[in-house]
Amino acid sequence: MSTMQMMRQILARPLDFFQDIQEPGQLKWSQAFLLILLTYMVRMGSLLMLGYHFETREPYQISYFHEFVWIFIPWITWCLANWSVSTILDGEGKFKEIFVGSAFCLMPYILLSIPLTLLTNIFALSEATIYTSSVTFIFVWVGLLILIKVKVLHDFELGKLVLITFLTLLGMAIIWFIGILLYGLINQFISFFLDLFKEVRFRL
Repeated sequence: MSTMQMMRQILARPLDFFQDIQEPGQLKWSQAFLLILLTYMVRMGSLLMLGYHFETREPYQISYFHEFVWIFIPWITWCLANWSVSTILDGEGKFKEIFVGSAFCLMPYILLSIPLTLLTNIFALSEATIYTSSVTFIFVWVGLLILIKVKVLHDFELGKLVLITFLTLLGMAIIWFIGILLYGLINQFISFFLDLFKEVRFRL
């Protein structure tokens, strides 16, 4: 099955999609990176094409790097945390299936965000509720696909699905905390040696 066919299938028949990708040879690592790149491009396009009445930031305030980080980091930490937790609790999904399947779950966002953003250029500010409701619908759809993915790939019942999802979110929070802590320590470490180098150089 081609990537385009898989994109259509996850939107129309998500249960079949997650069952099909468990067959050997169905998934490619490159598909995940392609979908994340598409998500990033859609995100930037949505920010730049948003209607004047709905803008909350000026173009110069938008950071291309930060926007990529806000997409990539939650996705990769979800994959790592979900794989770790599900492995401990007897989940059946492989890391590649979680990794690529999670990227395919972003399809509603990829497909609908640009058309919705273009509509903001003809919406009045009084119609903001339509826009916010539509954005909420997209994210709920993505969230439901992620839950379906967890259930089908790991073959969990509803109770265990809820537990795994909670533990995955907790795992993500722990990964972020450790990452922020290491980032702060490394910054302090580098600053210390730079200051030490400047002091030695000044005295020489």
